[in-house]
Amino acid sequence: MAFLRKRRKADEYEDDNGEEKMSQKRRIRDLKPENRKRRKELPKPWGKKERYLVLAILVLTVGASAVLGLSSRAWKLPGLPRLKIPKITLPFSGEETILIEGDKERIRDREKSEGIIKLFKEKTKNLTGVYGLYIVNLESGFRYGVSEREIFEMASLNKLPVMAGMFIEEEQDNLDLETKYSLKDSDKVIGAGTLYARPEGYEITYRNLARLMGKQSDNTAFAITRRMLGEEKIGEVITTIGMKETSLSENKTTPSDIGTFFEELWLGNIVNEEHKNELLDYLTDTAYETLIPEGIPDDVRVVHKYGAETNVLNDASIVYAEKPFILVMMGKGVVAKDAESFIREFARIVYGTN
Repeated sequence: MAFLRKRRKADEYEDDNGEEKMSQKRRIRDLKPENRKRRKELPKPWGKKERYLVLAILVLTVGASAVLGLSSRAWKLPGLPRLKIPKITLPFSGEETILIEGDKERIRDREKSEGIIKLFKEKTKNLTGVYGLYIVNLESGFRYGVSEREIFEMASLNKLPVMAGMFIEEEQDNLDLETKYSLKDSDKVIGAGTLYARPEGYEITYRNLARLMGKQSDNTAFAITRRMLGEEKIGEVITTIGMKETSLSENKTTPSDIGTFFEELWLGNIVNEEHKNELLDYLTDTAYETLIPEGIPDDVRVVHKYGAETNVLNDASIVYAEKPFILVMMGKGVVAKDAESFIREFARIVYGTN
């Protein structure tokens, strides 16, 4: 038995040795010119072109990620200056508030505004995103701001001209606000407001649709009234009010345009006195009182409209202080928690300096 095992191992060795010799012979034959076509080329190492291509792909990938990240924060990171393309302006271009000599109240307004503007810039410097400010003294008409003519997303501030449009339509006998509307499932838009949870066939007056847009920022009520009024009519309302940079279809506006809406409403230039007071009431004691109203004493009335989307936070108001004023703050590319704290704090500061 031991002999057989040894013989088997010897055979295996001979077989392995034979295969190895055959393999060597094949390699030698492969070197012949006639076998060149069948010969496999060894993989070549990467050259300069391949390395540059991979480097370019990596740079583009990292660059694209950086651009997307910065753009989502409106090109402004905490503690760093905002990245933006420099603008070329002509001498004497733009608007400037002109002070009349001897107008002490106007001079006080200017001095106070300079302090508020400086503080606003200091406090937003270390925040992510871009913030806009617009303030109007409703007694003197003095107005000022920071990035007040820059484009921001409207978010739910888009409900303001739609609400106004409903009252205008009634005054022009084109709409009866007591008319009832029967809710359809196709009307429902998820998000803010309670109308979404109502069953199909639920009846509600157009007046209550306007109220829900103000009190709850109801998205379903907004969708119904926007469709009912039509884009053309809403565009006419926006133009008539003087909101020059506002577009409902593009979801864009500026702090100064929103300030213009509240100023024209305050002056009674949008709707009659009855509808003005009704609209102001719908924007008082709303479901969203955690921004500007929280920075104002409880015994002071605040009429306002809140709006929020991803990386966007807005609040615009009329503050019924001893000297009433309009306060608009808007943010884009912001971190919601930081923006909420800042808006509350700065509303408190503005009220305290009023």
